[in-house]
Amino acid sequence: MTRIAAPFALTAATALLLTACGGGGSGSVSVAAPTTTGAVTQQCAALQKALPQTLMGLARRDTSPGSPNTAAWGDPAVTLRCGAAMPSVLDPHSKDYNPEGDNLSGAEVGGVCWASVHDQADNSFTFSSVDLQAIVEIHVPSAYSGRQAPLSELAGAVAKASPLDGDRKFSCA
Repeated sequence: MTRIAAPFALTAATALLLTACGGGGSGSVSVAAPTTTGAVTQQCAALQKALPQTLMGLARRDTSPGSPNTAAWGDPAVTLRCGAAMPSVLDPHSKDYNPEGDNLSGAEVGGVCWASVHDQADNSFTFSSVDLQAIVEIHVPSAYSGRQAPLSELAGAVAKASPLDGDRKFSCA
C-alpha cells in the first residue's frame, strides 16, 4: 500500500501546486461563442491551434460551451472570442456608435490594429482586431490592470490566422 500511496500523494501535491501557482483557476469559464461561417470559421480554427498554453503567465482554461472560437487564461479569466462582431462603438448601426468616444482608443501591435474599449463600470478593457476578416476580441479584467497586456503575446498568431480586411475604417494611431 505504501507504493501506491506515495505516487498518489506526489501527484496530488503536484496538482495542488500547479493550481496554486499557475493562475489557471478551476472549472471552465463561461464565454459566449460567436457563430462563424466560411473563411472566418477556418481562420478561427487556425488561430485556436496557434494559441499559447500560457498568457501573461496565466494558465489556459477550458471554456463553456467548448468552442473553437473561444479561449481563456487565468482566474479571473482573460477571454478570447474569434469571429466576434465589430465593437458597438464602431458599428454605425448600433445605438452605442461613438467612434470619437473617450473610452475608445487604438494601437497597432504586432501588425494588428486593435481597438481598445475601456469599461469604466468595472475598469476592464476589451481589445478587438478591427482590421482583420475574423475579428478577435480579448477581454482583460481589471485584476490585470498595470500588467503587460496580452496583445503582444497574441498578435502574431492572430495576424497569421486572418488576413487584413480592407473595408475596416479605424485609426490605430
